Amino acid sequence: MKRTFVLLLFLLSFGKAFSQVQVGVYHSGISSQIGVGTNIEKKFFGELRLWAPDRLDIDLGIEAIGQYNFYRSEWYNLHGGLMIGYYGDGTIGLPVGATIKPISSFQRFGLLMEATPYILGDELFLRANLGLRLRLGRD
Repeated sequence: MKRTFVLLLFLLSFGKAFSQVQVGVYHSGISSQIGVGTNIEKKFFGELRLWAPDRLDIDLGIEAIGQYNFYRSEWYNLHGGLMIGYYGDGTIGLPVGATIKPISSFQRFGLLMEATPYILGDELFLRANLGLRLRLGRD
């Protein structure tokens, strides 16, 4: 499992070197996540999230997320994908969400709404995220 994470982290880092980067801050109830990823306007995009525990007894977590934009418009994107994480135990989930772009003159800013059913250990959880995204670089 750890080798898979190292490989995913390497692939996400390699992809970021050749595309725009987006950063995000997300909140899911009692904890927050910091995300760095590839351009969310592309058909496929990836993200690495740190400090992402949504349970109080876990101090630190890391997630690698690959997503596919099902629908892209000037005002919003609908996306879903696969999440693989590590919080002392491996976790896998299916994030589904929408990124809303409320400012027509500044399309780099987005509001994320996302739901992720995931398995951690032998338990099933559902996480809901709200957050802010900002795409860096030129259009």
